[in-house]
Amino acid sequence: MLAVSHGKVKTTRLLLECGADLNIQDEEGSTALMCAAEHGHKEIVKLLLAQPDIDASLSDCDSSTALSIAVENGHRDIGVLIYAHLNYGRSEPATSKESPKPVATPKVENTIE
Repeated sequence: MLAVSHGKVKTTRLLLECGADLNIQDEEGSTALMCAAEHGHKEIVKLLLAQPDIDASLSDCDSSTALSIAVENGHRDIGVLIYAHLNYGRSEPATSKESPKPVATPKVENTIE
């Protein structure tokens, strides 16, 4: 987490390439994603969210998540990335050119018994 807290993108990338555990939590329950969100390191947040094994929903000992930590520390742009990842499975919000896929609604038959 030291590389993340100091905003070292290259070092973070190298650690990930060497198989660093993305979701490991320290004694307070913080993760690398929470740390990056707290310090406003947007590029590292993007890098972490791009990893298939990242769990952005983890909470620390205070029940804070990476999303709540980003927002509490005034990093709205990072909060948007994390929110999009949690809700849409990607780190970038949908652009205006992308239309959401329609949700199938069940067909309801009007039957009277």
